[in-house]
Amino acid sequence: MTDIDYTELTVGSDTIRFDGTGAGTDGYYITQEGIEGWYSMPSMQVTSTARGQGDGNHDIQDDDIHYEARVITMHTMIVGDRTDTLGKLARLRRCSHRHVRIRVVDELMDAYCEGRATIDATAKRGEQIIPDVTVTIECDRPEILSFRPQRYQLLPPIESDRVGLSYGSAARGLAYPLSYGAAAVDARNVCTLVNNGSSRAYPVFTVQGPWPDGVQLTFPGLDMSLDYSQAVGSVPLVLDSRSRTASIGGLDVSRNLRQRGFPTVPPGGTTAVNLQSVGDGYVTVECRDTYM
Repeated sequence: MTDIDYTELTVGSDTIRFDGTGAGTDGYYITQEGIEGWYSMPSMQVTSTARGQGDGNHDIQDDDIHYEARVITMHTMIVGDRTDTLGKLARLRRCSHRHVRIRVVDELMDAYCEGRATIDATAKRGEQIIPDVTVTIECDRPEILSFRPQRYQLLPPIESDRVGLSYGSAARGLAYPLSYGAAAVDARNVCTLVNNGSSRAYPVFTVQGPWPDGVQLTFPGLDMSLDYSQAVGSVPLVLDSRSRTASIGGLDVSRNLRQRGFPTVPPGGTTAVNLQSVGDGYVTVECRDTYM
């Protein structure tokens, strides 16, 4: 059994830490029952059809293998004097009507999952300890994500103010020596994403302008690209590979995508990213190790 150092339950700006070593002093502890649904995979969400002739069912392709929502059950206890424990339980119950994030730190990894929580507790009269507090979290997105992402910043491959031929200050003819723009020599427009997890990862691209002619990202080896046709200004453009959408300020602008090649990073694999566009902005690429 993997030992859990601690877990954190975050509700809004409030983070509650549950100690897993028995050495904590803040009153929230993980009991011997530990956590269910964290180290196992959710049930499969696949419908197979029996063959009309022959043995078994019709084949299921890898891309058609999906999983149900993840349900995490954390067994905890609250320790302290009577007033203190009831106050800590009340703090925990503030998760109602809100999404929560559970972070688990153990000897293998530091990762999190997000969902909706319910609390089940038994507080007996006169006891200073609440020995049985069960936190159940239903996560619509079943993937467990690394708490610390890989993050890269891509810059234009050439200087946007020095692109094309110059005709001089009076525009009387070509200025010599000819120049087609200063190309970057530091590979600032490329990066390689790595996924050390067990399930495909979905990178997110945040495009910060100005990009007067839109922005294009290509993915060498995958024969696909993302090509946004409109200008991007001070409000960032977010390209989300999981939802396969483009948004600006929370509004869906996917209609402006000329190419919709949203990439994934295979488990134990890599994906290269190449920024092709000319502009004065930058693109932040974020990817997390992803586990099922």
